[in-house]
Formats: sequence, C-alpha cells, structure tokens
Amino acid sequence: MTFPVVEAFVEQPSKEKQAKIGVCTNTQAPSMVKIEIPEACLVDVAVIGSLVVNRDGAERMIINSLAHPSLEYIILFGLETISFRPSTNLLLALMKGYDKKKSGNMIINGKGVSPHYPSVSEKLLDMFQKRITVIPLYTHEKCDAVVAEYVEWLRTRIPEELYILIKGAQEKDRFYDVLNKIIAWIAKQKRSDQEIVELDAKDFQHLQPPTRQVDGDESVPEVHFEVKQEGKKIVVLIDTVQGNFKIEGDDSFLMAYSITTYCYVHAITIPKYEQLLLGLEMSRVEVAIRNDIQVDSFVKSMVNREERKDIQLAPRPLLIPDKKYFYKIGTKNKKIVVQSMANDVNEEVFELQSEKVIPMLNTIATYDRFEEYQQSMLHRMDVGIETGRAGIAVLKNTNFFQDFRNLFHMNTTSFPLIVVDGGNFLANHREIITQVYTRGLTASHPDTHKGTMRSATVLGVFRNVQQALKNFPAVYSSGSQSVEMMRADYKKQLSSPECSGSYTYGQRTRAHFGKDQLLEAVAALKRDPKGVYVIQRFDPVIDMTLKETQITDAAGKSVRKRVEASKDPCLTHDTYFIANNKLHAFHIARAHNIVNAYPENIFGLHDAYDAFVAEKLGIPLGDMFMLSSRSNILLLTEEQKAKKIIAEPAVTTEVHDRLSGPLKLDVISQGRVVAYDILPLECEARVSHPCLEAIENYNGVNIVKKAIRYLKVRGSAHNNPVICSYDPKKEVVDEAHRLIFFQCNEQARKLYVTAVFMNGSNKKKKDDIKLCNYLATEFSRELNYIGGNLFLFYVPFENE
Repeated sequence: MTFPVVEAFVEQPSKEKQAKIGVCTNTQAPSMVKIEIPEACLVDVAVIGSLVVNRDGAERMIINSLAHPSLEYIILFGLETISFRPSTNLLLALMKGYDKKKSGNMIINGKGVSPHYPSVSEKLLDMFQKRITVIPLYTHEKCDAVVAEYVEWLRTRIPEELYILIKGAQEKDRFYDVLNKIIAWIAKQKRSDQEIVELDAKDFQHLQPPTRQVDGDESVPEVHFEVKQEGKKIVVLIDTVQGNFKIEGDDSFLMAYSITTYCYVHAITIPKYEQLLLGLEMSRVEVAIRNDIQVDSFVKSMVNREERKDIQLAPRPLLIPDKKYFYKIGTKNKKIVVQSMANDVNEEVFELQSEKVIPMLNTIATYDRFEEYQQSMLHRMDVGIETGRAGIAVLKNTNFFQDFRNLFHMNTTSFPLIVVDGGNFLANHREIITQVYTRGLTASHPDTHKGTMRSATVLGVFRNVQQALKNFPAVYSSGSQSVEMMRADYKKQLSSPECSGSYTYGQRTRAHFGKDQLLEAVAALKRDPKGVYVIQRFDPVIDMTLKETQITDAAGKSVRKRVEASKDPCLTHDTYFIANNKLHAFHIARAHNIVNAYPENIFGLHDAYDAFVAEKLGIPLGDMFMLSSRSNILLLTEEQKAKKIIAEPAVTTEVHDRLSGPLKLDVISQGRVVAYDILPLECEARVSHPCLEAIENYNGVNIVKKAIRYLKVRGSAHNNPVICSYDPKKEVVDEAHRLIFFQCNEQARKLYVTAVFMNGSNKKKKDDIKLCNYLATEFSRELNYIGGNLFLFYVPFENE
C-alpha cells in the first residue's frame, strides 16, 4: 500500500525506511518547521505536513497514518486554526470518541466548525488510537483545559520520561526545544513490531473516490423539447404525451423547479435521459445571457409548433433533498469532473472524468443514481445544469464552480478595488465573497503554508446600518453556539479593555494609548459636531516589528537566524463623522479574512463601538463603511464555505439614500461624504507635506523606513506594515495628522497602495496624491517593483 493512500500535502524528509515520527505543523509551513529540526533528529521523522480543518484534514491524516508502514507517533505542533480547531478535536476524539446520539461521527464536546469525522468509522478511529501516540505541542486559544485533560489521559499510556517532556511544552517560547527533545527521545526507543494495516478502499472512498474516464458516443441526441433565448429570457418548449407546454424565466434552477412541480401535480412524464439534457440546454442559454458566451445547442430539437399551455414560475423553491445520492461537479485538467456520492458511507462512490458533455451525461444516465421521489426530476435537471456549465467552462477555458451561475476567468495580473453597496448584511456579504472569488487576484498567500488565495481591496457599504444588521443570519452559526450568543460574545470581546496575549481590540481601543478612545469619540463629537474623530488600534512603534533570534548548535555556535514577526491588529481604525444629523462610521482593516472573520467583525464593530457612540450622542446611526485594504479568501480552507454563502438566498434591499457617499472624486458632492478614486501610481520626488514630517518622526521612529525593512525581510507581499501620521496620544489634530492609513505592498509583481485621509477637499487632493506617489516611489526603489494603482479615500470629503 503506497503512502499517502489519499491525497495530502506532506513532506517526507527521512531516508530512513523505519522512521516512526510524523510532525503535524497545523497552520505553519512544514518547511519552516523542518529547518528547525537538527539533521540528527530529522532522520527519525517520516513525514511532515500541515493540518487546517477536521474533515479532509484530520480525516486524511488518520487514514494516511494507518497506511504508513512505520509511523508510531504524531506530534501536533504550531498554531491551530481558531475556526476549526483540528488538533483539539483530534485529542477529544481520542479521549471521548463519537456521540452515538448524533449522526455523522460527531466528536463528543467537539470544538469550532464541523467537529466530526464522517469518513472515519469508529473502527478506524480505534485502530488509530491503539497504533499512534499523539503528542500535543501546539499553541491554541481557549483550549488549555482540553490539552491539560488529554496530557493526563495520555500519562497512563506513555513512559513517565516522555510525559515530563510533554509537560515542559507549557512554556510556549520553548516549543522548538521541546519538539527536538521529544524527537530525540523517540529516536532512542525500540521500534515496535506492529503489523501493517490493510485498509479497504471503501473506508476512505469519500475522501478520494476512484476515478473512471468517460468516452463514448458524442452524437447529437434527439429530444422532445427546445430551449432558446429571447432577449434576456430563457424560453423552454416541451412536448410530452400528456400535452405541450411552455415556460420562460431568467433562472434555470427556478425554471427546473417549476417544471418539476407542475409535472408532479399534473402527472406529466419526461424521459429520464431528457431531464438531464433539458438541464444542460437551460444552462447553455443561461450562460449565453449572463456571460455572453455562445455555444451551439448540444441537442437536436423535435418539438412541433402547436399551441401550448404556460407553466408559471413558482415564487420560490421548496427543496426536498435526495436522501441517497448527491453529486459534486467541477473541472480539472481541462476535463469535466462529476463525483457520484452517496449519503451512506458504505455505498460505492466514484469520480467520472470526461472532455465532452454528452458522453458524461450518457454515463450519468446509465448509472441512474437518483432516488425516485417527487423531486427526482429536479435533481436530474440540476445535475444537467451544473454539468452543462462545467462543460462550457472546459470548452471556453473559463472557471466554474458548482451552484454559481457565472463563468469567470482567473485573474492573475491585477489587484482590484471592489465596492459593494446595500442595506442587507447577508446580501452584501454574499456579493463581496462572489466579487472577490471571481474578480480577486489569485496568488500564493505570503505565508506559503496557507496555500493559494484570492484577494482584493473591498469597500463594503451597509446602508441604514441598524436595519441592515438587525439580525445575525443563522447561516453563520458555529457548532452549538447560537448566532445570538456569538453576537453577544463579539460585543463583549471588543468592549473589554482587558488584554490577553499581545493585544485585544478592546484593550487597543480603550486603554493602550493611555485613554479610552471610545469615550473620547463621544466627547469630541459633542464639542464639535462638524469634526472627525479617529479611533486607532494599530501602533506603528510596536507593531510591524521583527525579532531576530540566533539558533545555536550543541557547541553554542550560531548556525542560523530565526525571524519572528509581531502579531498586529487587523482592525486598525474607526472614523466617525456626522452628516445629515446621522453618525456615519468608516472602519479600516489592514487585512481581512472575508469569509470567516468578516461577519463577526462587522457585527462586533457595530454593537460595541458604533451603537455606543450614537447612543451617547443621542443621534441615529446612518451608514457603515468597511474598508478592507487586503481582503482574502483562502482557497485551501475556505473555498467550500465561500461557495455555500454565495449560494445562500438573500433579499437585496434597494437603497435610495446615498447622501453619505461613496462618490468618485470627480463627482460634485453636496455636504460631507466618503469619496474615493483609483489612480495610477507615478514616480514622485520628495514633496513638502505636513504628514510626511509626522510619519518620518512618529514618536521618534521613521515608520516609512520601518515598513520597508519589514517587507524586505519578510517578503514584499505581506500586509502587516501600516503607516499613519495620526497619533491617538496627540490632543490636537491638524494638517500633519490627516493621513489615517497608508498601506503599500506587492500584488501581481506591482505595488498597490491604499491611502485614507480625513478632511479631504479639492484644494488638498493634489498634494495628497503627490505624497502617496512619493511614498510609493520610496517603496519601489527599495523593493524593486513598479507601481500599480493608488486606491485613495477621504473621510469625509467636502467640495469647496
């Protein structure tokens, strides 16, 4: 049996066939951990890999560990993901097993998102527990009790000497030392004579279904329907034994649902094979309308031209899922990929691959893996719709993902600014994710262990924010915690001035700079309702800091340097101004996880800060602006959740009042508004600007040079460095303190800048642009990248 038996991103550093240690690095890159292990210890390390999620992460690790011929120990190392807590859930699974009252192999007392192993049977988990000793050396948040309980549970199963070493890992700054001591201790132990486990493919087929290539008949099938385009409408004509019918609409799935419902009620039959082909043809026309991608019909229509009855569109689909089978559809290596899956993990599953649509649908029809129930016709048509869109994507060299109606080209050359404006949170969030996923720059994350990401600068605008954020949608619930509990927890975290670790948002807001900025905002806006107040959490003096540690060998000789970066706030600034007797909030994030962190950030900022300030001022809240300077979707861990949210139905609220902006700078505005522009970066000599003097001597630190050095050492694509001339410790805000936020880093081999100034005007605009160009020129000179675009924002802007 080969290793790995299912796909996994792993390194196998040891040439020693009997190496018995696996190191799981959680979110850290395996290569980063590997270089910290001395060569003498590395000889007994069989495999190194990261672990990010429970399903498809921990499940693959368990299966592959059983397939490995000599593995006996797994060391959980590094920082685990907060959302999924895969290392913590593995410890709980080993100690407590599965909850027999719940389906899907739910882990007893599991933590975070999806704490279950549906593809790992109780038998396999038991085999893993008996064969593999799991050692926790990882860092974690709020899971100390679980780790402590596990270490004591493990104590009776390991030698006391190893137990003492594991206990030493509680001193977190000595993790690498403890790791190497444990590896060295294990290397001295006699190898056990355990037998190799022969796994049955059925035990992991849902993780990696067997592949079957599809060829066969490509002839054009004759059908008793016709699908055509009329303007922006999909028009379907259907001939049946029971009569002839017509339906039109702009959504292929809703049309399929309406046809299914009508046929079920009136006992109308459409041949099963033609149901698949009908979905295919509706998809073809929908792609032509939505994406202007024209493809010839895949079928030959045999409909007559007699009078027809109209099938009305249903108001909305009420879905009944197939309880036996489901399909995962995508593209890979210029082929259509259809995975035929089953809800029963003991039933056969497989993956079909084909370059052509018709042979693929012929094969799907032959297998006929559809439960016969009242919506089986809808299920077949839906498979035809998705397979058809995947086939067109292969044919036209575009990108496709299931349940998303648009095809798109992958962007690898430019970093976009995306503006999404609406009055409903879920609709806004869905549109932001869709835009970032389809338009965002696709590139490797600067922290390479996080894989590929899609990224963009995003300005999200939430109109009439109290109504837009009235309810926290249930789709964001996590485990057993209700969305109401989550929302209350976010507010509490952001409100508290207490500090745990290097920082908290509440501590940075209410204590770090020697004052409670939240109360100061209220007082300042009461004194001067025409003013602007900025809350700042980023501290340029202590943040974006690098620490170099010398690593020595046994003789005390320096062998290499380890560079560690400070952990810096992502939510950096809140800006408040009053216009039209409403309080408007403009928040800034230097980096933003747009799938997982975005909801909690938006609701937390509103509940803990915006609502507080508005209530104390006695005026209503207006609009919330959220500028995410570098927003991203991590494809390795977040793609499926992103697609789930994109497919989530949401009511788009029409907005009529846009008095607060955002307006482009060339638009004449009335009153105080948020304004922005996209400008090409240009080379600029040193300029005379009050903000430049402030940032070159920010409490005694030249933060321009500091930011550039950070990027030169860690990599130009990192987004930790933030420059600002505003200082929360200063009582007076004048022209020298107008630059709230400046971020410059490399995207797609060019430099992109996000800059935010307070109190903008036409008179100031020219000098502000020159300042941004000069700073970008300094970055360009040191980092050797040409300039891309400047995304310039004013909060607020007033025409003179």
